[in-house]
Amino acid sequence: MEYEFRRDLYDQPEATVEMEQALFGRWLSEELGDNRVEAQRILQQADRLLAERRGQFDWHGHEISLQLDCESARVWLQAEGELDALEEGYGLADEACEAGLEDFIDLLRGWIEYLQV
Repeated sequence: MEYEFRRDLYDQPEATVEMEQALFGRWLSEELGDNRVEAQRILQQADRLLAERRGQFDWHGHEISLQLDCESARVWLQAEGELDALEEGYGLADEACEAGLEDFIDLLRGWIEYLQV
């Protein structure tokens, strides 16, 4: 998974993730933001799932949810009603995306490290 972290005009952390998995970047930027404590908690759950090779972890934000299992990470928009309710710039392909658990862990570790700078 390719990604880049930077600060926006308001000095808020922002993640950009490759196109197929762009929703992970939005999840990091908008749902986690600079909350290192919550990011660490999710990382601990991901590490546990990877080590135990069983189980599941669910996390629900304001607009985007995350689900981890022993093999993968999945994020999806919690849009209700019509597809028109999705924010401009996010189409059908951006309603959900998935990545391998190890790739997700690398992404989340990178985010946490970036926030500490």
